[in-house]
Amino acid sequence: MKRNKIALAATSGLVGLSVFAGSLAYASTGSDAKDAEELQQFLSANPEVAAVVKDVETKTGGKVVEAEFDDETEAKGIVEFEIMMADGSEQEVLYTLADGSMTVDVDEDDDGDHDGEADDDGENEADDDK
Repeated sequence: MKRNKIALAATSGLVGLSVFAGSLAYASTGSDAKDAEELQQFLSANPEVAAVVKDVETKTGGKVVEAEFDDETEAKGIVEFEIMMADGSEQEVLYTLADGSMTVDVDEDDDGDHDGEADDDGENEADDDK
């Protein structure tokens, strides 16, 4: 009887892990499809942006995977493109629709330790010792 309970528990655990792993695999492939669908919807709703995608891809040498109007700048008509480079890295580019200029969007690391996270007090960790 005790062996049956152990076998049942082990089987249930393995089935649960299999379902979990399968859902992770599905989620990773589903998110790429969802991103592509969102990009197409954005480009369809904004033909002026769709018209410059090829130009952005040509200038960067990558593939546009996401696009949205930049909400961090006060100027209007600036589009933030996320570009997948040939080496698998991602690059963000800001494109000004009015003049066709492009700049690489660099995320600044507030605490200077290059981990992408700010220090608890919003200052550089090196300043904490002072």
